[in-house]
Amino acid sequence: MKTHAIAYPRLGNVEKVYERTKEEVSLNVPISRSSILILLISFLLGRVSLFQGFMPFGIAFFMAAASTGTSRILMTLAVAAGMITGGGFEQVYITIASIIIFSALEKLFSNKKNEFSVSVMAFVSVIIPQMVMVILQGFLLYDTLKGICYSGLVFALVFIFKYSISIIEESKKRNVLSNEEMISIAMLMTLTLAGIGNIELAGINLINVAGILAILLFSMVSGPGVGAAVGVIVGLVVNIINPSITMVIASYAFCGLLCGVFKNLGKAGVCLGFVAANALFTFYINGSTEVLIYIKDILAAVSIAMLIPKKYVDKTVGYFALAAVGIRDKSCYSARIKELTIERLNKFSKAFAELSKTFREISETAAATSKQDISSLFDRVADKVCKDCSLCLHCWDRNFYNTYQVMFKIIEKLEDKGYIDEKDIPDYFMDRCERISDFVKQVNNVYELFKVNLVWKNRVGESRGLMSQHLDGLSKVIANLANEINYDVKFKGDLEDKLLVELDKAGIKANDAVIFQNKWGKNEVTIFHKGCGGTRNCINTIEKVASEVIGRRMVKERNECVQNHKNGICTLKLVEEETFRVTTGVAKIGKYESGVSGDNYTFMNTGDGKYILALSDGMGSGRKAECQSRAAISLLEQFMETGFDKDTAVKLINSILVLKSDDDSFATIDLSSIDLYDGKVEFVKIGAVSTYIKRPDRVETVKAVSLPAGILCDIETELICKNVDNGDFIIMVTDGVIDSFKTNEDGEKSLIKYIEGIDNLNPQGIADSIINKAYSNCGNQAMDDMTVLVAKVWKKVG
Repeated sequence: MKTHAIAYPRLGNVEKVYERTKEEVSLNVPISRSSILILLISFLLGRVSLFQGFMPFGIAFFMAAASTGTSRILMTLAVAAGMITGGGFEQVYITIASIIIFSALEKLFSNKKNEFSVSVMAFVSVIIPQMVMVILQGFLLYDTLKGICYSGLVFALVFIFKYSISIIEESKKRNVLSNEEMISIAMLMTLTLAGIGNIELAGINLINVAGILAILLFSMVSGPGVGAAVGVIVGLVVNIINPSITMVIASYAFCGLLCGVFKNLGKAGVCLGFVAANALFTFYINGSTEVLIYIKDILAAVSIAMLIPKKYVDKTVGYFALAAVGIRDKSCYSARIKELTIERLNKFSKAFAELSKTFREISETAAATSKQDISSLFDRVADKVCKDCSLCLHCWDRNFYNTYQVMFKIIEKLEDKGYIDEKDIPDYFMDRCERISDFVKQVNNVYELFKVNLVWKNRVGESRGLMSQHLDGLSKVIANLANEINYDVKFKGDLEDKLLVELDKAGIKANDAVIFQNKWGKNEVTIFHKGCGGTRNCINTIEKVASEVIGRRMVKERNECVQNHKNGICTLKLVEEETFRVTTGVAKIGKYESGVSGDNYTFMNTGDGKYILALSDGMGSGRKAECQSRAAISLLEQFMETGFDKDTAVKLINSILVLKSDDDSFATIDLSSIDLYDGKVEFVKIGAVSTYIKRPDRVETVKAVSLPAGILCDIETELICKNVDNGDFIIMVTDGVIDSFKTNEDGEKSLIKYIEGIDNLNPQGIADSIINKAYSNCGNQAMDDMTVLVAKVWKKVG
């Protein structure tokens, strides 16, 4: 009989599981420093017990560290060994059963593993064997509550230990820790020390000596606050090791507090403070000389503290004190500097406002001085003609009233004709005056001088009025700057700490990060980090990390990452990405047979969420018109980038154009300001023609009536607001374009019809189409300068 071997398909899977288990049991795992540290901590935490023999620390640490590369078999053995050496034989069963259930739940829910889900799985894994024990022991209410309490404690510990695990297994050195990570590390170190237990050398408890030494050093450097905090931690360790001495926690905390109070006395004062605090607290508690902290342990720690050089003490724990001072300086000194800056700026603003008021009052005194000027005219004529006349006394003394009446009639003739003849003088005055020809000649000469002086006085008064406008605008700008500084900036300290931690995890060595909300409600981030040598690879990483931390898409501002070559620190500013983007197209043609175009334009992103479009048409055409419009556009660019508001910028440009030359010099100003966050557009038109908003279903017209800049000394600006959305076009033109569309109907209506018929989605294509049509309407001979500026507003996807 021939036998056959029958192959079972599942046998291979069983063999694979067996081989994998064999490898783990055979300890075929990579050994690293983090694995050794995790195993050591597992063993020591397994030894720590609380009231009623609770040993939740070892199993909680196992479940928190289960996702690391450390062998689970070894961690289980380490925890079990710790429980056995700590006297918790009955806890071994619960630990092993819980680990098996936890491993099964991990396999079942492998796709849903985060801090909270792991803690929940730990709670379920521990409570099941606890309830089995409760049922076997008779289902007592006390045992049930104890099992629930045990499981809840494991749940909380897993959540806390998770933060420590990320630090222990970190391959890179961490320079910045979050508050949660620091608390977790402190608790883990405390419980690990408690697992060491009572170790004595020549009757001196080493745990007590190490704790007292830590309190002395931290109090010596950082003061009473840090000393008391370290005292609480040391007292907690000692209390876990010896649960019968509960008041020792308060004793260590009080000793740390008093040590910090005596820090100014140096090492001797700190040590004396600890001894005195221990004696006072012990006497207050039990009224005897039996101290809670043994003198021999204190003397051993004091001796070690006195032998450690101060420079090593400052180097190891000194940064805690520096951090505290830095926080105090940051909150107090910066606030005082802010107050002083605002106060100084407000004083500057008031000074310029007062100067503006003075110049305005001086410029308004021209009308009041006209009567004095007329009297001066009379005096000058009398001085030149009548002074040496024999009838001077008769005319200007005895007949003063009649002579004065004659002079006023002469003034009336001067105002009508601009000069006088002998026939314009009354007969009775001619019959009496011996020097009538000289009198007429001098009156005409003095009046000519009077008119010239009056013209120059008016020009000076006008200049004073323009200077008043300049100073008033400067005063407003400084006042606005003071208001911006006085704005209550909302710094986000919690996000700053989190960002530093996440950047450190990503390998970016950041010294500091500042996150605040500006007056427009948008987040701004400034990061100071170690330079990357010019590769710029760090920018993408920082943008990604900052966006994840803040929850908004953060992008680099216009300026590149700036490096300080002295210390190698780079400064990178991130801002919230705008909702809208703008693409611009321009087309222009100069007047026929004109060398240059008299139109000028600009478009720019100001960096504060605004996009500016501006168009200016100088008077006439050619070089002179180009100079006028270029001046208007250049000034507008500078003012808008500096932070001037639109109204002040336009008024300053107008006054400058008025003062620019003796002859007529003016230019139109067509300004559109687009808010890239909400799509709001503000239009300012000074002598400019209509602007058109091409929407998917219609064309909207924006117009305003006003004179160009440079004609009147004072102009009023009208602000028109509209909203644009994704796909809308803003079309700005000069008057030459509209004039070219004047055929059988109004040029503006004809242009609107043409814009409605354009199907091109490219702003440059739209600008070219309009300018080509306008050029053809003129018979290919442009009668005026023509410019078209088109901006497409669109939303960025993603």
